[in-house]
Amino acid sequence: MASPIRSPRLQPILPRPKKLTRGTKNKISPTSATDERKAKRICRNRYSYKQVHDDLENGRYAGSYGWDNAAYIAIAEKKAGLDLKKHHTKRSEDEYYIPSIKNLIDNPATQEHWHRIVTFDPYGMTATVPTIAATTCSLGLQELQDLERDGTVVGEDGYVNGVKAGIYYAWNLPELAERIELPEDDLREALFKVSHDPRLKDPNVKVYLPQVGGLTVYIFGDAAKIRDPLTEIAVRVHDACNGSDVFGTDICTCRPYLLFALRGCIEVAQRGGVGVFVYFRKEGRSLGEVTKFRVYNARKNQEGGDVAEKYFFHTENIAGVRDARFQGMMPDVLNWLGIHRIDWLFSMSNEKYDALVNAGIRIYQRVPLPITYVPKGAMVELTAKVADGYKAMEVQEDDCNVIIRDLRTIRKQCGRVFELAKQKKAKHFSVNMDKIPEAVKCVTDCIERFYPTLEIPMHSRFRHFTDEDMTDLMETKWHHLDMVEKVRRLIDLATVSVLVDAGAGPTWKYIRADGSQSTRSEGLALASFDMFGDGIFSSDAALKSRANSLALKNLNVSTLRAGFQCSAANPLFGLEGRVGLLNSLGEELEKFPEFFGHEVARPGNVVDYILRNVVDGKISVEIIWRAIMEGLEGIWPNHVSGIQRGDVWIYNNIITQGEPGSDLVPFHKLSQWLILSWLEPLQKLDFEVTDLELLTCLAEYRNGGLLIDSGVLSLRHEEELERSWNVGSELIVEWRALTIPLIDIVADGVREYFGKNRDEMTLAMILEGGTWRAGRLLAGEKRGGKPPIQIRSDGTAF
Repeated sequence: MASPIRSPRLQPILPRPKKLTRGTKNKISPTSATDERKAKRICRNRYSYKQVHDDLENGRYAGSYGWDNAAYIAIAEKKAGLDLKKHHTKRSEDEYYIPSIKNLIDNPATQEHWHRIVTFDPYGMTATVPTIAATTCSLGLQELQDLERDGTVVGEDGYVNGVKAGIYYAWNLPELAERIELPEDDLREALFKVSHDPRLKDPNVKVYLPQVGGLTVYIFGDAAKIRDPLTEIAVRVHDACNGSDVFGTDICTCRPYLLFALRGCIEVAQRGGVGVFVYFRKEGRSLGEVTKFRVYNARKNQEGGDVAEKYFFHTENIAGVRDARFQGMMPDVLNWLGIHRIDWLFSMSNEKYDALVNAGIRIYQRVPLPITYVPKGAMVELTAKVADGYKAMEVQEDDCNVIIRDLRTIRKQCGRVFELAKQKKAKHFSVNMDKIPEAVKCVTDCIERFYPTLEIPMHSRFRHFTDEDMTDLMETKWHHLDMVEKVRRLIDLATVSVLVDAGAGPTWKYIRADGSQSTRSEGLALASFDMFGDGIFSSDAALKSRANSLALKNLNVSTLRAGFQCSAANPLFGLEGRVGLLNSLGEELEKFPEFFGHEVARPGNVVDYILRNVVDGKISVEIIWRAIMEGLEGIWPNHVSGIQRGDVWIYNNIITQGEPGSDLVPFHKLSQWLILSWLEPLQKLDFEVTDLELLTCLAEYRNGGLLIDSGVLSLRHEEELERSWNVGSELIVEWRALTIPLIDIVADGVREYFGKNRDEMTLAMILEGGTWRAGRLLAGEKRGGKPPIQIRSDGTAF
């Protein structure tokens, strides 16, 4: 048996002072009451977690060992004629410590996070006075039986394997008072009022064992991997709700969120990460079941029935307060595990989010509960919480949909992120505006090298097809067609080719009939071109070079795998995602005959919609954009949150309370790539497309990579370069959001260099000539073509 951990010689644990900037040397200038309190703490010794452990070992504490079971234990002790307090001061020879947990908490790197813990003894698992215990677990929830049975995380019998640790509280009264912003004397007085424990009156007794239930933390995957900076981590912090969690009542979202988050944590563990689910005994917002049931009665039986507007009113009316959970105490368990970043936080609560951030934990993506999980009877609760600031599915409201579809919203929301970055308030990146000239020079050098006459074509999918292929189509195979039909077919080709244009992976290549090889975007383009010519996207054998809904709906993985020449030796990232997009495209084409035709639904029929809307030889790009935003919106897969909104993501730093959708940042990368690829063939027809300045650069890893490789953007935490990131991570959202306004600035510098205005050198030309190409060249020089930040691709966004 491992020996108990003994505290080292006690030393004051002081917070690390902030790095002083010019003009602040030798002085601290607090900017808020919180900063002032932190500054004062530098001047005094803290009562550390090590002292909590030492006092527990020596019996210096208020409260009762046994916590919420203390009264039962007292009776059992009397009936058995034992001194259980004495019994609990010795460890059994049969004790066993789960190695993965023991090794994790013994790691000095894990213990670096323990100075923040104020609610329990982090040494409690091996202490003489035990307050923590860990064991293995196997969960057999019926709702999770459809999880992949990998044989490790999920067994062949469907049971989910993991470890769990139970933790009882030992409150560090001086530091807890600081945490919850309450004078220590007031905290002691409040606790004495409910416990009548005279030891709370003694300022020398600094530890209190509250008579409340503790918490249980479930860990899926190898807990030791928490220390690996490359490990993907998912977390749910869940407050107990017996009626829903256990008995499945339909009046709240607790069990649905419990199941949804468990699934998410387990799936992360299955792909090599770690899932952490923390279960707190905080029934009814720590107000208890009796209060909660009284509130239920008031809500259900009021005139007009249960309504969101009075959801919180009844709690405050009956309990006197709305909530008694104090989420600032919650993160201690994650600090105990040494978690300093969370890739996926399953939470709608802003209070939980803020508490975790304040505990020094970086959060990269929040995942609200999908609307499909919400019971009918819980919609009142959800609506009330959203109105109160919870992060949920408000983005499904019609007004939000209109806003996020608008091209202007891209620059507006990205501009808000840019303003934060200029104020040094962005979470992940620093903006170095003095490096803009370097980025401009990279682009101008690239344009002078590849387009010395400045005859730059627009950035579109047609740049990736060879001139010989396009000439063969237009002048040989389609010579008998009129120009309108030729444009229809070019749009058919562009649409399917754009939708399969996402990251291919580092090793995939495509070999054409003549033996030539291509990789990356060009390889995907040529593969789609050849499949288009072979009739794979057409259901009419007599009209092969087209794409229609019937063929797209019936397209399968094996057909596309053969077309892309995929094999174990030639793997393509996100093949299933690309097939899903094309299948969805077929479905959506038939739903919108206004855009895509009544008899044979095909992308190219959008030409007829456009021609009907040309007025005086002109049409706004916004009218064409409508066909993509409304007509093709349904092709995009659901986010992990269950919301189908395409290339639109959450960035919490810009949320404005009371403004639904204020934290949404749209990019519409593939949609803008598609409209650019439509505009090129449309130029062959006799009308002008106006308002092109509404289009933005494409927020992808070449344009964004240019900014990093030229020094305009730099990561605040360099270790983040070592990891792969989901496209919805706030790090990636921030990177992409900063790319939009910064490329606009670079484009202005490029125009100034060449003496051109925006009409003479459009953004689409600068992208092609330009920023996208320069980003690729720099990536090739620095990393063999890899982007500076690695992104997990499913074939639908990048």
